Amino acid sequence: MKPRNGTELATVCASAVVAIAVVIVVAVMAHQGEGTEGVAVAIAAAAGAGIVAWARAFGARRSAKAELTSGEKYRGLADEYRRLADLAVTAQEHTDLKLGDVGVQLDYMREQMESMQKILKEVE
Repeated sequence: MKPRNGTELATVCASAVVAIAVVIVVAVMAHQGEGTEGVAVAIAAAAGAGIVAWARAFGARRSAKAELTSGEKYRGLADEYRRLADLAVTAQEHTDLKLGDVGVQLDYMREQMESMQKILKEVE
């Protein structure tokens, strides 16, 4: 999982710290010979913290995505995309027309150059 914003990064870091702390506590408890009830409670606490962290990190992303794809923001972005696509097509058509005009002008200039060369050869 790659966090995409500061909140997700902080949540993932906090979850990692809690998990490491739980592992250390469980190791110390097991080394001291304490009962399995404490180990079970520690593991349950770690699992609960992980679930809460995961829900917070990904719940906000899901709700934002759902709002974006079903709300006015999505329609606005889609309309803006269509407008920009139309502008791009219009600009391309305009460029093609200008390129055609330049080609016609080049052909005319070539004809003029050829006629000038013929005249210069005749003059020599």
